[in-house]
Amino acid sequence: MLTDTMDRQEQFCAGDVVTLKTGGARMTVTYAGADEGGDWLLCQWFDEHGELRQEKFMRDAVAREPRSISPGLVRVRRFSPQSGPRASRT
Repeated sequence: MLTDTMDRQEQFCAGDVVTLKTGGARMTVTYAGADEGGDWLLCQWFDEHGELRQEKFMRDAVAREPRSISPGLVRVRRFSPQSGPRASRT
């Protein structure tokens, strides 16, 4: 039954936070769509150099992540007028 299949498939919408099931950066879904190739998501994230990236991924290739980030994963930046922004080592 079609509705049963749709219920079991995880639904994503703009604003959801996801990662690739194979690993990688946390990404924000900006669009969820479908075409003849299947269901896909348009995702954006910042790479390790701070550059904004955008890519289209198949829905089955990503997993939902919590919107909040664990405190252990956060890198705090402190600003010193003499040296400019720098990463905290705490």
